[in-house]
Amino acid sequence: MKIMDFADTQLQACFELYLAEAHGVSDELREVSALLATHDWFRMLEGSHSSRVQETIERLLSPALRPGLHRWYRRPGANLGAAATEFRDQLSQLAGERLEKAENLAIKPR
Repeated sequence: MKIMDFADTQLQACFELYLAEAHGVSDELREVSALLATHDWFRMLEGSHSSRVQETIERLLSPALRPGLHRWYRRPGANLGAAATEFRDQLSQLAGERLEKAENLAIKPR
């Protein structure tokens, strides 16, 4: 697996740390997992409008990672907390498509 390259050394180091810690999933899902963790870390430190946070979002939504992002949110037993669900919904809106399984969408009463 080719490691993703970031121009920002702190972003690169954080991504590589989380990538090394991700086990038990495919390389594609390891990248998604590491990017999500990197996003969360820099969002907590720098806020949601940080350039590092924005770069992680751009990478997650890239054509190369989009299939992995779909698989990440469609994994069996992928139970998300409120913050992770909110971020998934934000990514879905930015992508213009639902990232989770259709059967996981809430049915709204009429």
